[in-house]
Amino acid sequence: MRAKLGGGLAAGAALIGMVMAGGGCALSGTSFFTQEFLDALSLTGGNVTPIPGEAPALLVVAENRTSRTVECLVSWRDGDGAVNQRIIVLAPGAKQAEAVICPVEALTMGDVSNLTSTGAVVRLGSGSPNDPIVEVEAFGVLLRDGANYDCGDRVTFAIQQASGNLSGYGIVAYIQRSGL
Repeated sequence: MRAKLGGGLAAGAALIGMVMAGGGCALSGTSFFTQEFLDALSLTGGNVTPIPGEAPALLVVAENRTSRTVECLVSWRDGDGAVNQRIIVLAPGAKQAEAVICPVEALTMGDVSNLTSTGAVVRLGSGSPNDPIVEVEAFGVLLRDGANYDCGDRVTFAIQQASGNLSGYGIVAYIQRSGL
């Protein structure tokens, strides 16, 4: 091996090597622990996990926490100022994620250029496009790079019941920082 293993990882590597040898495995311990494998574990100074803010993408998630089909709009402004949008249809309890390439200057559920626009609708029938709908109150907040999130973070927009809203539904955002 070309890397020095320490602590529990070395013990684990030794255990795997003994199991492979005792079990008649054709691979030797040195061919099993290739440089690429060790680089992926960041043990050799090769590849390393990006620190927060340096990852290549922001993970954007839309989650339906209702018992009905939801259609929502997620939009963001990229590093060139161009607006990008995704219309997402979610079955009850479903979620969908997309890795959005950084930089992502601003992000919202709804229209990034019009924060008063509807960000989601709840379909009241069987989930078909012809069902009657309830418009969910606008999320109304523009999340910003460096203030609310950094590249590598995860932003989840959830549509859920909200008795305080006229529609009976609301949109909330959760931000999970990378490395935490």
